Amino acid sequence: MEVVVQPHERECAVCTNDFTTPKILPCGHLLCRQCVISWMDSKSDAGCPLCTCPIVEHQGNSSQSSADVIDALPTDSVMEAIVESSRVLGKDDMCTVCDDVRAEYICMQCLEKMCPSCTKIHKKMLATRSHEVESVSTVTPERLAASRPALCADHGDKQAEAFCADHHLSICASCTSIKHRTCLVVRDINDEMKAAENALCGLTDQLVQAEYSLKQGTEQLAIRLQKVEDMEQEDMTQVDKTCDKLQIMVENCRKELKKMIHDSSLQVKNSLLEVKRELDKRLGKVTSHRNIVTRARAVAPRAGLIHVTQALTDRVNSLHLNADVDELSLMTPPEISVECYNELEKAIENKLHQFQQQQQQQQQQQQQQQHTKQKVSFSFILSHV
Repeated sequence: MEVVVQPHERECAVCTNDFTTPKILPCGHLLCRQCVISWMDSKSDAGCPLCTCPIVEHQGNSSQSSADVIDALPTDSVMEAIVESSRVLGKDDMCTVCDDVRAEYICMQCLEKMCPSCTKIHKKMLATRSHEVESVSTVTPERLAASRPALCADHGDKQAEAFCADHHLSICASCTSIKHRTCLVVRDINDEMKAAENALCGLTDQLVQAEYSLKQGTEQLAIRLQKVEDMEQEDMTQVDKTCDKLQIMVENCRKELKKMIHDSSLQVKNSLLEVKRELDKRLGKVTSHRNIVTRARAVAPRAGLIHVTQALTDRVNSLHLNADVDELSLMTPPEISVECYNELEKAIENKLHQFQQQQQQQQQQQQQQQHTKQKVSFSFILSHV
């Protein structure tokens, strides 16, 4: 399965250039070695510029320099080879031998670009006849990197034939017999490559399984988050409905109390108005007769004074001259005491407090249930990672 690395994947997020000694951060992101060192020196407790994850645990308490810390991180030699291959393919497409003729082919082992004539010579030479030559237009950086032979760490022009596990170096036959003859573990380079491929297959299976389990966990959490949001919206709606009902109840209570007070007061007012009208009639009669008596006294005709006096006396004696009113006319509307209003307020407050307590208990129970489910879910995820 061929993997194609896109151009932007070969770029460092800090310097935006192709990687130079790409270092693998604990979070899995790649940065140039020097870029990471500069990034760490620029701020204390510097994290990955892409995800803010720590570059190294407890780096503030470490006495190591930034360079020592970064050198301890693994280098992505595969990305390094891809970047180098990309640079080779991106160079001037001129034949490295002829200089003035356009190159159409490239040696996958020597990395030499050649014109058709030089390609024929390259295939006939004893040292290079076994090399694989392909068209420049069809070769990708990934294929070029994969075809490059492993070279000796000490003799860069010699092909590595063994791998020293003690020094973790690819070495040629000469280094195997001289410099590394006392090393305990020196294996054939092909066997080491096959072992590395098997180990990578195992890592791939392990990471795929972990990725699958973690995706399941994130999906479950996303479902639960959505459920929490839905429940929150439902609770908000229920609160609005409940408060609307309470407002309607309070408003109806207000109207009923006002109506009761108004009806009671209206009854008393009508009674008092009836008594007042009766008193106004009495007052009118008394005033009219007072005017007649006053006029009689003022004029005092001898012939009619005696007669009118007796008539007025009989009339005044028949009038209601007092202002007394019966008990009904003195009634007042029933007064609702302040204590009654206070008791009503307390009753409503107690009901609201009970409602809040019930809601809090329900929320606590739901949170406990969700916490228990999360524990089970995380245990399930971790057991499959």
